[in-house]
Amino acid sequence: MRTPLNISTDLSLDLEEVIGQCIAILGIRGSGKSNTAGVIFEELLKHNYPLSIVDIDGEYFGLKEKFEVLVVGTGDGVEIEVDVDCAEEIAAISMEKNVPVVLDLSGFLSEERNAFLQEYLTALWNLAGKLRRPYIVGIEEAHEFIPQGTKTELKELIARIALRGRKRGLGAIIVSQRSAKVEKDVLSQAGILFLHRVVHEADMRVYSEILPWRKSEVKELITSLATGDCVYVNGDTVLPIYVRERETFHAGFTPSLEVVVTPQLKQVSQSIIEAIEHAKQGKGKKTRLDTLRDKITRLEAKLAERDKKIEQLEEIAHTLGYIKVEVPPPSLPDVQQISKAIVHSVESPAGMRPATTPAPRPIDQLDSENADPTAVIDIDQAPPLGDGHLPAAVVRHIDRIAARVAHRGVLERRILAFLVAHAPLAYSVEQIAAWTDCARGVIENSPPREFLEMGLLVRERRTTGTHYRSSLKAFVSREFGLYQPDIGPRELHAIIQLLRTRILARGDSALIAL
Repeated sequence: MRTPLNISTDLSLDLEEVIGQCIAILGIRGSGKSNTAGVIFEELLKHNYPLSIVDIDGEYFGLKEKFEVLVVGTGDGVEIEVDVDCAEEIAAISMEKNVPVVLDLSGFLSEERNAFLQEYLTALWNLAGKLRRPYIVGIEEAHEFIPQGTKTELKELIARIALRGRKRGLGAIIVSQRSAKVEKDVLSQAGILFLHRVVHEADMRVYSEILPWRKSEVKELITSLATGDCVYVNGDTVLPIYVRERETFHAGFTPSLEVVVTPQLKQVSQSIIEAIEHAKQGKGKKTRLDTLRDKITRLEAKLAERDKKIEQLEEIAHTLGYIKVEVPPPSLPDVQQISKAIVHSVESPAGMRPATTPAPRPIDQLDSENADPTAVIDIDQAPPLGDGHLPAAVVRHIDRIAARVAHRGVLERRILAFLVAHAPLAYSVEQIAAWTDCARGVIENSPPREFLEMGLLVRERRTTGTHYRSSLKAFVSREFGLYQPDIGPRELHAIIQLLRTRILARGDSALIAL
């Protein structure tokens, strides 16, 4: 007996056709891509099809308007806050008890988000091999997790689910606004595709490879698609359709002047809440010491992987006859005179800013890894931006990072502020100790691990000893890259300046605390 899905009046699609499938939903923002994903999720939930949705923007809690869906994570709309330590248990509850789950990862930093997904999806893969039940994973902004040309463990795991999950009953719904940035092996194996409007030439080339028409015909059709229109592809079936609107609240709607009221949402049963609360305790007996041991184990594994990569690169360099040249650090004031210099540096009205403003530089120079984050943008080409010109989600992300910095110790904040203020130069532990008026042994015994793990600082081991430098620009490019193309070089520059200002302010308060 067939079970029809109400996706479009132009389309006849049965639930049985979706089992174990890889479904791709592609299109630019505003084309109806997220609505199509929401409609498919609604239809699956109507028929009690178990699923998980990876939501990095907090858009899918509105499904609770009609369905009993568990929303976990650290975002604004979550019911229960969770972290990586209970990811495996949450996955087990979802698959074994048929509990639909929305993973709201909007409040996670990039590394935390990837670590959570790695644990969660690994657990789903292993359980699917044992239970052999239909289950589907929806992944928003898939190009962030399975990018073309980049190899990561998480990408290999998602690709495995999309390409080989059918034998285990696992399916995947890949949603992305940049089809050219999604791993081609995954797109080429997608059994069902919903192709919405795109404008980038690279994305249009991907569509041309999928659709059985000439490139000019593809471009003419795709550019003429209105919001909600798309081309449905399923084997030999190629059909222009209009996808119905979502029946549940769409939290990812485009803002307008109309007042939008969040509807009453269904509550999850108490038994599920209790099961999740139990999962938050690990397996019920995990102590603080166990948690720290687990974290150390993960960090050691990560360090071992990096060491192995370094060995491979050194072997390649040796084979090529590469000679490493170390540039000596710039001459600095005598150590005995440094303590006087720091007083003028941190107590000046500019708050550790350079005494002179650098000359304006073109925007594209900011892409250089060694670009000076204090450089200004040519006002004739790109007016300076404040946080009022940045998307609300970006401002919230900045606030979360600033709060995380503020929660660190006084010494760590002073070290970070000093290195950010003097970027892009690297400084030895001895030099940092003198500039921050702190004993060298204290820094060596208590290095700024949190900022190193976040990627705000970089530690370099040289023949002259351990050196530290700021990597604020690289951190911003990585953390805020997911908001592209909504933000460009100007916005990234503004984010760097806002974070720099807040970090320096925290450094000033740390100095006062001492």
